[in-house]
Amino acid sequence: MNNTEKKEINDLLRSLIQIESVNPPGNENQIADFVKKFLLKNNIHSELVPLEEGRSSVIAKIEGEEERDITFCGHIDTVRVKEEDWTKPVFEGLIENEKMYGIGASDMKGGVATILYAAALLKRRGIVPKKSIQIVLTADEEWGYRGAKNLVEGGYFDLTDFLIIAEPSNLQVSTGEKGELWMRAKFFGKSAHGSTPEAGVNTVIPGSEFVMNVTERCNKIFEADPFWGKSSMNIGQFHGGVQVNIVPNYSEIQLDFRVISEEDKEKAVELVRKTGEEIEKKYKVRFAEEIFNYHPPIFTSPGNPYVEKFLQAAGMKEVIVTKYCTDGATIIPEKKMPFIIFGPGDIAQAHQNDEYIELESLYRAVDIFIDFLKT
Repeated sequence: MNNTEKKEINDLLRSLIQIESVNPPGNENQIADFVKKFLLKNNIHSELVPLEEGRSSVIAKIEGEEERDITFCGHIDTVRVKEEDWTKPVFEGLIENEKMYGIGASDMKGGVATILYAAALLKRRGIVPKKSIQIVLTADEEWGYRGAKNLVEGGYFDLTDFLIIAEPSNLQVSTGEKGELWMRAKFFGKSAHGSTPEAGVNTVIPGSEFVMNVTERCNKIFEADPFWGKSSMNIGQFHGGVQVNIVPNYSEIQLDFRVISEEDKEKAVELVRKTGEEIEKKYKVRFAEEIFNYHPPIFTSPGNPYVEKFLQAAGMKEVIVTKYCTDGATIIPEKKMPFIIFGPGDIAQAHQNDEYIELESLYRAVDIFIDFLKT
């Protein structure tokens, strides 16, 4: 990329950051309208696909020699943010030391900018790709992947031969994504006045022991795989009690497992169930477990021809597995297409205060996308 092009993509990313699309509530229509106008200026037709009032995904297509397409996927919403916790402007797109700061800079308005700008350069340079190029920018990725689900059901991936998800991967090519399993462990006891705790059944104490036991046991039940690594668990939330002078009759623990196989998923479920039932008997509380979200692991062989060609364009030989979940977890199990996760930015910056992206990673990503599409 020359200096003029670098400035243009910087300006594009800055404009995307300046449009608030925090989810919830999302309000992606404003950023979707901006994307539509940008594409139109570059002679690329697009459409908005409504999810619900005020919220839409964006679909665009560049016709190639063949009708079937390669799809570039990203999301246009960001996580919630507490502006008072930032030392940099949240919605400005400030550049310092070759980094751009702002919510979504890495996750993943940087990736969206590279998709859009690569498409614009493709048109400007008169490159007609062999496959058609589809751009899919989803609403509601950060909360429930409902935008992607809506597009799958609408048939927008029916002609897709290869999917590129431009989430932040440090410009490494990922061909695998761990599964995401979310569970609730619930304990039911009996309320009483805080001055007569013996009259109630406190659920915070058994809930706390459950957390300690399940954490200790988790480290022992999962085995590492040379490619996938190891399944993991995070205790994301612990709720118990309503106020200080009432014996808490209900406690809930929410667990986030990132699993490398269906076998490990079943191990995780059994771990929660067995540990909960032991606590139930010991403290004479009632226990129940619930799965409230599950996306299985997804994988594409590094030997897939599309993956091999992308690796050649990127000048790489090795592939990795991503630990986080993407829209691919909603798309791939339904459509069974080969995919990679590849984009600028670092996932370690996602959901962080003073989030930033290295500008050089934007330029490199665009060059790689163009080189891949030319071949």
